[in-house]
Amino acid sequence: MKCEHCGYEWEPRKPEPVSCPRCKRRFDYPKDAIDDDPLREARTKERGFERTVYVLSLLTPELEEKDIGCVIVGGSAVEFYTRNWYATGDIDLAIDRAKRAEVLKVFKDFGFKSEGRMWVREDLGLYLEIPGDIGDIDTNRVTKVNTDAGHAYIIGLEDIILDRLNAAKHWDSASDREQAIRIIALYHDEMDWSYLKRKAKQDKVDDVLDQVKGAAKDARSSLE
Repeated sequence: MKCEHCGYEWEPRKPEPVSCPRCKRRFDYPKDAIDDDPLREARTKERGFERTVYVLSLLTPELEEKDIGCVIVGGSAVEFYTRNWYATGDIDLAIDRAKRAEVLKVFKDFGFKSEGRMWVREDLGLYLEIPGDIGDIDTNRVTKVNTDAGHAYIIGLEDIILDRLNAAKHWDSASDREQAIRIIALYHDEMDWSYLKRKAKQDKVDDVLDQVKGAAKDARSSLE
């Protein structure tokens, strides 16, 4: 069987599958709804960060027209910087919380539905959450990613490492520690070490940074 939306071919276990196992597009979804869907092209993007950044590159310019900033943070940022070594099921965003109502209206316009704290496009496998405030982000250090649809912003390299270091120390999170090690191993020669060390000292996680830096040195050899 071949999905008419993403082109994926597979042998279905059931005679009449209800959705594509790759793009998650339901076959009983009305065609008119697809034609009018502002995210219809997202179905052609590989599920994961490729689809995430494509969708955010559509949402971000729309929000900027309303003078609202939007930055990808959390696990999705880790997924980007680790080149899909780490995968997350949702998309964490930092926005201007004072304009939350306007942001949520844009989400609705793009077909997202509210489910608890998440905003969901189940047909695309997209789950948005807004845990951060853009006022806590150094927007001068964000990474801008361009797509053929627009652009999106990702929290800066050093700042996502700091976020992981804080989680490793204060939540005793081994997974966050491993993520920090992986990112440092990949970007050791490109990082602003002066900034990272200064901020780590301010956050009182400089001890964890030293430990992670040593582990990253060993990890680099396996990546070469």
